[in-house]
Amino acid sequence: MLTSRRFWLGAAITAGFLALLLAQVDYGELGDALASAQYAYVVPAVVIYFGSLYFRSVRWRYMLRPFVATRVSRLYPVVVVGYTANNLLPMRLGELVRSYYLSRREPVRGSTALATIIVERVFDGLTLLLFLAIGALFLPVSGLAERVSEDRGVPLWGIGTVVVVPFAAALTLIALTALRPETARALAVRLALRLPGRVARSAGRMAAGFIDGFEGLHHPRRLLTVLTLSAPIWLAEGMMYYVLALGFGLDEPLGGRGATIAAMLVVTAVSNLATSIPASQGAVGPFEFFATLSLVFLGVGTDLALAYAIVLHAALLLPVIGAGLLHLAMARLSLGELTRGQRDQAPKAHVEANETE
Repeated sequence: MLTSRRFWLGAAITAGFLALLLAQVDYGELGDALASAQYAYVVPAVVIYFGSLYFRSVRWRYMLRPFVATRVSRLYPVVVVGYTANNLLPMRLGELVRSYYLSRREPVRGSTALATIIVERVFDGLTLLLFLAIGALFLPVSGLAERVSEDRGVPLWGIGTVVVVPFAAALTLIALTALRPETARALAVRLALRLPGRVARSAGRMAAGFIDGFEGLHHPRRLLTVLTLSAPIWLAEGMMYYVLALGFGLDEPLGGRGATIAAMLVVTAVSNLATSIPASQGAVGPFEFFATLSLVFLGVGTDLALAYAIVLHAALLLPVIGAGLLHLAMARLSLGELTRGQRDQAPKAHVEANETE
């Protein structure tokens, strides 16, 4: 991993964002904020977060229903392993690891599984934009965009384009592919034929499997169901943010419990939307930067906001990494094996998993 350019690119992104943050911090105040926090709140917060991963498994089972009849209990460890890989590897390679690992456990192609994961991410973005809109009803969220614009020299329309357009374009592409799968498949085959012979055949098969991943989404009711199933995922994660916020006493500078709930919707949306573009390992650096920026704008001191963001991100990353590595150890697998498998092999229809449930 240390010889990978992607690893060092992710490390550079992490270092850059952390340098921007640490240049504005009083280390004594930061230490005091970390020392005075009530860490008993971390335990229920982590439990709630694992609950959000359960809701992710429920949604994924619904999306996979046209391809395989499986149980949430079989998908849950795959989700955890995928998040473990995302937390340890740069550029969101955990999405590829998750799709490959599913193809080892269930009779579904990795490319098809990857298509469902991309659909997940689009609906995650739409749900977070909805959270941001709800938060804007109670908090001056528009001023946050203006502050980012002023601090970074980026016009407001540019911020809106970066945040909204990718999700809108992806949703449009998904809808068109779902409504006209034969047209999308024919176009994919035509593009694949431009490649060398062996590569063309492999690319054609993978494209067909990828397009198959949108099967069943041509009914508006199914799209609405996926969006509905996305709500408890992010409500649970937002609740985790809120519980940890109580441990840091953020309800006082934010103006009470009600304002804190609205603020956590905003922080959840901003920190995750800003880190949705593949970048550093576990989004370390960008996550802390944007979570801190959101809280500072909403009235929290920089040092207290950063202390909260550090502990919050650690609670999001470390328990999942531990759970994922434990599952892999019990299954007699390694993350390196799954990473090499998704990289070096075309996903198979089904490889029987020699592991204990």
